[in-house]
Amino acid sequence: MKRTLVESGPAVGDPTLRDYEALVLASPDVHVVTNEQGVFRYVSPGCLELFGWEPASLMGRREDQFAHPDDVAVLHVAREKLAEGADHATATYRFLCRDGSFLWTETRSRLIEPDGSGLVLSSMRDVSERHQLTMALKHEASTDPLTGVANRTVLMDRLRQGLRRMERGNGVLVVLYVDLDRFKIVNDSLGHRVGDTILLKMAERLLNHIRPSDTLARLGGDEFVIVAENMVDEVAGTELAKRIIDAGREPFQVGIEEFICTLSVGVASTADSQRGAEDLLREADLALYRAKDRGRDRAEVFDEDLQSRADDRLVTERMLRRALDEDGLVVEYQPIIDLCTGGAVGSEALVRMRDPNTNGLLQPDAFLDVAEETGLLIAMDEKVLADAIKQVSGWRKRLVGTQFAEVAINVTARHLADVGFQKSVVEQLEAYGVAPHNLQLEVTERVLMEASNSAITGLRGLRDAGVQVGLDDFGTGYSSLAYLRQFPLDFVKIDKSFIDDLDQDLANLAIVAAIINLSHALELTVVAEGVETERQLRILEDLDCDRAQGFLFAASVEPSRIDELVHAGRNQIFESAAV
Repeated sequence: MKRTLVESGPAVGDPTLRDYEALVLASPDVHVVTNEQGVFRYVSPGCLELFGWEPASLMGRREDQFAHPDDVAVLHVAREKLAEGADHATATYRFLCRDGSFLWTETRSRLIEPDGSGLVLSSMRDVSERHQLTMALKHEASTDPLTGVANRTVLMDRLRQGLRRMERGNGVLVVLYVDLDRFKIVNDSLGHRVGDTILLKMAERLLNHIRPSDTLARLGGDEFVIVAENMVDEVAGTELAKRIIDAGREPFQVGIEEFICTLSVGVASTADSQRGAEDLLREADLALYRAKDRGRDRAEVFDEDLQSRADDRLVTERMLRRALDEDGLVVEYQPIIDLCTGGAVGSEALVRMRDPNTNGLLQPDAFLDVAEETGLLIAMDEKVLADAIKQVSGWRKRLVGTQFAEVAINVTARHLADVGFQKSVVEQLEAYGVAPHNLQLEVTERVLMEASNSAITGLRGLRDAGVQVGLDDFGTGYSSLAYLRQFPLDFVKIDKSFIDDLDQDLANLAIVAAIINLSHALELTVVAEGVETERQLRILEDLDCDRAQGFLFAASVEPSRIDELVHAGRNQIFESAAV
């Protein structure tokens, strides 16, 4: 016998319920009718299949008895919306099944008749799969995919919440900026699989050294941040940093190998709820830079000195942005001398920034770090590149019959990794009619160490196109002669620090001699930087150094002076430098 809607509940013969009978029995959803107290008056047969309950077993019981305790409020909010006159209300909550488990449901409800009877018709459907997908997407959007800890978005949200909670006077909030020392060397030499394993193990180790209420986030690469709320004082934050550093000194076991990857930590703290989250993170980052500058494997605390330096950097950044907008960057050129002929064979492009207050020129040391940190270095280098190619094009036309043919510029790892950089260089060379071998790109050891595979590929691509590539400031980075063999190089520039005491320090003399001999064995040209005395020059000539640059010959000058110096010859270049 067919069971009807009205036979399932006490409201037998109620024409209002009978009107919905055909719709309810044909629907795949579970339909229920509740009174104004939320008591079940009707439950459709589908309840048995979906939840395991016989419909009759629910009759006379309140719906909130079957909701998960954490979701009861959701039901009450939906019922209140209907009472206030809403056409319908939707609630997503967990419904208790017969076996004791909970099933995520979406319940759409509406008053059967807005006549004050309070009867509510609701349709319930299983949304467990959708909920799981939603939660998975939320998890993916809020966590680091490798380590499973929070990502930057969650970190900044937790940091802002922590600052707001400090309005109630809850202690000190501490931010620790953590960086793995020389992690790139491990990653490049042993592969990304080992690198990822170390990052994962480090995240687990950090989690074991913080409280459950603290937040650990990975910002990308080898950078982690810890937010610790309600600390007793700033000293407690420093003690936490020390424990973190001690944890980093413990070796990692990856397969049969053991690795030690120490940590540098920057610490910033505040008891002021009005502080900005970004400012606090930036302060911890500045402290981290100081920890690295002072030798790594240590913690540094943000203080007034760093604040002063940060203020200076902000002023420098504003000046740099203004210089880029108002043509305040000046490119000068320092001649490079062939030690066999004494003639200038090229020059190095060196950027200067005009000081708007004094109208004097600031040296690169005053603004290059800021340019790199703020992302302005690329725009600045693009200006230098364009100016250098334009200038060498003009010199090639005006200095016919001389050795002068080349111009050198410095490039960064970020430039090399940019797929558009190689194309831009080639296009500009073609536009100005400059042969690729007339352009020299100089990279430092640090740049090569930090360069990604794509950056190294870009470097090889430019060299294959005919551009010369050289290793700049050799000896100041990781001091490995292996770079002379591993990377696509045409020349090496010996750093000024080795030239300064060349006539007094036998160790420096031996190093310079070794660099020259090995470079020549690898068919590389050798350029000595920072030559300032005749004695240094004589020694370099005796060692068969190929080229040199420095104040002994000439300081960096504006482009128009290069013509004069090239035509002047070696002796007059010396005289010009002396003046």
